[in-house]
Amino acid sequence: MSRLPLKRDIDDPSEHWDMLDLILETVRTHFDMQVAYLSEIINGNSVFLAVSAPGFEAIAFPGAVLSLQEVYCQHILDGRLPRVMADTSEHPLAVSMPITTNIPIGSHLSVPVYRDDGTVFGMFCCLRTTPNPALGECDLKVMETFADLAKKQITAGLRQRSEAAAAAARIDSAITGDSLHMVLQPIVSLQNGAPIKFEALSRFSGEPYRPPNLWYEEARAIGRQVDLESLSISKALALLDQLPPDMTVGVNAAPETIATGILADIIQTSDPARVVVEVTEHDVVEDHDRLSLELDRLKALGVRTAVDDVGAGFSGLVALLRMKPHILKLDIELIRDIDTNPAKQALVLGMVHFANQTGATTIAEGVETTAECETLRQLGVQLGQGYLFGKPMEIEDANAWLAARRSTR
Repeated sequence: MSRLPLKRDIDDPSEHWDMLDLILETVRTHFDMQVAYLSEIINGNSVFLAVSAPGFEAIAFPGAVLSLQEVYCQHILDGRLPRVMADTSEHPLAVSMPITTNIPIGSHLSVPVYRDDGTVFGMFCCLRTTPNPALGECDLKVMETFADLAKKQITAGLRQRSEAAAAAARIDSAITGDSLHMVLQPIVSLQNGAPIKFEALSRFSGEPYRPPNLWYEEARAIGRQVDLESLSISKALALLDQLPPDMTVGVNAAPETIATGILADIIQTSDPARVVVEVTEHDVVEDHDRLSLELDRLKALGVRTAVDDVGAGFSGLVALLRMKPHILKLDIELIRDIDTNPAKQALVLGMVHFANQTGATTIAEGVETTAECETLRQLGVQLGQGYLFGKPMEIEDANAWLAARRSTR
């Protein structure tokens, strides 16, 4: 018997497996058996997915793999062995199989589990080492009822597995193909409109067509967030050579990506002094110490750091104090209609004061009207980003915008 390492908590939700474990325990005790298990038939093997076998864990455990030639499964499916064997010694084929003696198996009850398309998924079985005269054909109905309950859990698990595989294929395509490219949105001085820097934003041309944040959410859900963000940052930094040397580029990174330490290696291949790493405040920081360590490492290289979407996330001022960013980017929800909203004005004024006390720069995101711009300027916000100044644009358009803005000034 070989062992297949199972990652049940990744392939399927834990609640499905908890229910399967409960079903197997109920079946095992109901029929007075010693082992109950659910197997999946894969490439000529029977793979144990869930098992209830107290005292028999050495021979029946999740991940155990047996060839179909060694077990009863295929013989039962083909009709050579019955589904109910109260005494295996009464069935010559069972007696001739080494597994009957090796375990040993004195009695056995088994029914197939089918997928929604009618194909066999695997087997739902229970057994004990001695004969069980109480077993009969009438017990098959009970067993089939339990198998149907197991099928519902399996179907949900298979659906999630299929969805995860499709998500992985989409993210792999984005990473290995050319569907991901970067655009640049300008950031300007609110005092005089002078161009200050650009923020690099991701755009995806692959299917399905959807906002960039959904691509990153899906990547995070399947554990590929670091890969996707690393690629987008590398693509963004590649644009630096096509911009004037006095222009910097901001790149977005989740706390998880920063904590891996991979950004320092990527950024060192360019000019760190022209890079701003923006940490989104929407993501929960699981290891503040590790994040602070990597942010300090980036700062030592000359990278400036920013906290994105301040005022919209979980962390508040305590996290800002931990991260000690050079830049605070005020969330678009705070900026929208700020010229007519005294409460928003008070919040922004407090953040401006905090930034002044900590030596940080403030950037207002999503500025769309001259009235918003004027209010922000009066409140002391230093920089602005939004459609009022320029939409996200390709590198060629960004350079043309920059040249025109500087020419006008």
